[in-house]
Amino acid sequence: MLGYAAGRMMAHETDNRELTLNTTTVILKASPLPAGLAAGVAGLSIGEMLLGATNSTAQTTETDAPAPETNKPTEDFGSAGILLLLLLLAAATIFYFLKIQRPSLPDFSGVTGRDPSKDNPFARRSSTARQKLSVDSITAADKTAFQQLLIDVQRVWSKQDMTELRQFVTPEMLNYFSAALADNTSQDIRNHVEDVVLLRAEILEAWTEQARQYVTAGLRWSARDYNLSLTKKHGEPGYLVEGSEEIPTESGEAWTFMRLQDGEWRLAAIQQ
Repeated sequence: MLGYAAGRMMAHETDNRELTLNTTTVILKASPLPAGLAAGVAGLSIGEMLLGATNSTAQTTETDAPAPETNKPTEDFGSAGILLLLLLLAAATIFYFLKIQRPSLPDFSGVTGRDPSKDNPFARRSSTARQKLSVDSITAADKTAFQQLLIDVQRVWSKQDMTELRQFVTPEMLNYFSAALADNTSQDIRNHVEDVVLLRAEILEAWTEQARQYVTAGLRWSARDYNLSLTKKHGEPGYLVEGSEEIPTESGEAWTFMRLQDGEWRLAAIQQ
């Protein structure tokens, strides 16, 4: 009986050990296995469980991670910047072409003072009273007259002879020259424009208005243009106020000429 019982107990222990190795570490606590073997089995089971959990978590992270979003605000800002640059370029191009439609000319240095175009009645009249003429209708004789008027007006202006100047200009322009002369006198200067040589001329506009014919010409010339003091003597400091008595300089302006029917041309405006 004792031998049989002992055999049964030994068989039971063997069964428990085999069961512990093939199942979980919970049965090891009830089995009298050696401590080292039990710890090894427990460590293996826990490592397998941890490894399995880690792999599962990694797969879940890789599968469920949302795709990175595109940086839409940056793309929108870049598109807006390009559009703004194109608009600026277009505006600059339009401004450039509007500016070069009619070339600007240098200031007329032979006469100083206020803008004479403001003193002329025809400059303030409505354009509906005008009848435009072709610039080709201006003859060579007309252009020669314009050139001679340029020389004569500058010559008489330098002499400050308003009586002689009257035959070359309109009454409105005579008033303008008189005012300019008074301005120079108040500043103690006298302007001289000598040896005038026309370099080039261009007819800019031609029209008729109330039986009068008008022509605006762009003139550019070379001359000795200088200012002298009215109170200083030659050789004294301050006698030469501005310019050079010997070296010619270039000047230019748009002059408007007027005549009644087939009469003589006269200077009607100097547009600055």
